[in-house]
Amino acid sequence: MKVIAQTAALQEALTLTGQLVAARTPKPVLQCVKLVAADGVLTVLATDLEAGVRYQLGAVQVEQDGEALIPAARLAGIVRESADEESLTIEADADACHVRGAGSHFKIFGYDPGEYPAVADFDGDGDCRIASDALAEMISKTLFATAKAHSHYAISGVLCEVSGKKLQLVATDGHRLAQAKGSLADAAGRDVTAIVPGKLMSLIQRVAADDGETLEMKVEENQVLVRTARAVLVSTLVQGNFPKYSEVIPKEATHKAKINTAQFEHRVRQAALLTNEESRGVRLAFGSDEVVLTSRTPEAGEAEVSCPATLDGEPLEIGFNPAFLTDALRVIDADEIAFEMSASNKPAVIKAGTGFLYVLMPVDLG
Repeated sequence: MKVIAQTAALQEALTLTGQLVAARTPKPVLQCVKLVAADGVLTVLATDLEAGVRYQLGAVQVEQDGEALIPAARLAGIVRESADEESLTIEADADACHVRGAGSHFKIFGYDPGEYPAVADFDGDGDCRIASDALAEMISKTLFATAKAHSHYAISGVLCEVSGKKLQLVATDGHRLAQAKGSLADAAGRDVTAIVPGKLMSLIQRVAADDGETLEMKVEENQVLVRTARAVLVSTLVQGNFPKYSEVIPKEATHKAKINTAQFEHRVRQAALLTNEESRGVRLAFGSDEVVLTSRTPEAGEAEVSCPATLDGEPLEIGFNPAFLTDALRVIDADEIAFEMSASNKPAVIKAGTGFLYVLMPVDLG
């Protein structure tokens, strides 16, 4: 194999595929990326056995077809430290891989490409198509709410529901729930319900940044595949039953407030300065024309800040984990949010625009 690749494009490919390279594993080949040069294209493959990625480089000159299996960290380090080079030549033989720049030559010992696990490709048509930037925005509005621990495996992923021309993503960790709705490019070939791992959602978000691009998604048996112009992402689906989220979303609210998103986020951050792990709560006192935020930590002090707000309903005090509030506020792109509540001990709902809803459990501040 011999290719001449644009350094910046190669670095972008290795940064993405590196997300799936195992840091520690008894199988050395899983710490590698596989390079496949064929038909004028260089494809970089990586897998951790649960998820996989195929990334194609267009900015490459293939002088000899072939394959190489190279330790990912070493290759990425060489490419990163060669950022001043416009291009790099990668040549592999039976013994090693050689990376050459204008004034550099690296020889890396790799492995037999035949030992690398297969990474599924995206064949045929997908179940649905969606604008990549729209999907990236939906992921940003839900992924943060997934469970980070694996004790409840079903909620470590994002529920993906496709029906007609509608796509809905839902995520929860048991303390809060985020829901985002969007429209597909055209009607889906069939209805789909799947729990997509958070890791794959994060990768999709990274590759779905190009405005105007449309990506395809397909669910088959126990895996999900996503295809963009340059990449194919694949992952096993999360197994288990996702909570019946519709039962968690309050149907009515007796207290409805409207607040400027940026101002409210700023005030929440200020109030959070006087909290700690033991007193991880901020009290929100909603009045007719403002919401007063207070926090208190016995050994540190107290904070009190206010933010303009309009309230429909009687005054109400309710407490929340400030981190859970800012997680949602930072991904909302609307100027104003609706804050809906029914009691100080019942879930509240934050709504923004027509496609975002966030349910948050209150905390007891005593």
